[in-house]
Amino acid sequence: MSKKIEPSASHAGGSAATSNDAQAGPEAVPTMIERLQRLTEGQETITLGELTKEIGSQGHAPLLMIAAIFMILPVGMIPGIGGALGTLVALIGFYTLLGRNGIWLPGFLAKREIPADRVRKAAERLRPAADWLRRHMHRRWEPLARGNVSISAIAVILIVTGGSLLILGAIPVTVPLVGLPITAFSLGILARDGVIVAVGYALLLIAGGAVWLML
Repeated sequence: MSKKIEPSASHAGGSAATSNDAQAGPEAVPTMIERLQRLTEGQETITLGELTKEIGSQGHAPLLMIAAIFMILPVGMIPGIGGALGTLVALIGFYTLLGRNGIWLPGFLAKREIPADRVRKAAERLRPAADWLRRHMHRRWEPLARGNVSISAIAVILIVTGGSLLILGAIPVTVPLVGLPITAFSLGILARDGVIVAVGYALLLIAGGAVWLML
């Protein structure tokens, strides 16, 4: 059974643009994977409410990273999960655009369950990649990773792409396609690496073209 949570809301401190500087940087990526593993210990399922509360307590960027990674892994292919993750991404974008420090989830979304074993296995597979990223990402081009203009643009992108999954999520391949640029954005913001954010903008154009051709 999953841990009991309040069904109507979940709150997370910080924002995608303003995670504490001490908690940002390349070393923050493997730290988030470790926290995700701890969240699943002894659990059969976890809810999006629990995920938002535990991972999002460090700011919007860590929560966005985990949601985006779920989208590109088989977890996002579970029926109904792609649309739920898209809604969460859109909410992160909305609260970031407003400059709000918390995320409120409606009850139906907060109670959405994900099998803990799938999350645990995904975290185990991601650990080597997270360690590799920690060694190769650097604080650079920071205006792209934390500047108001870029963060606002990314927030709008999150709202549009996340919201689109409420419809396009029925096409399984669209979930990972949308998740790829969002993953790059979240990694770049969390690691303060503007080069990764720039890669996210490029991936967005590629993913948008691929989805357009499928429609």
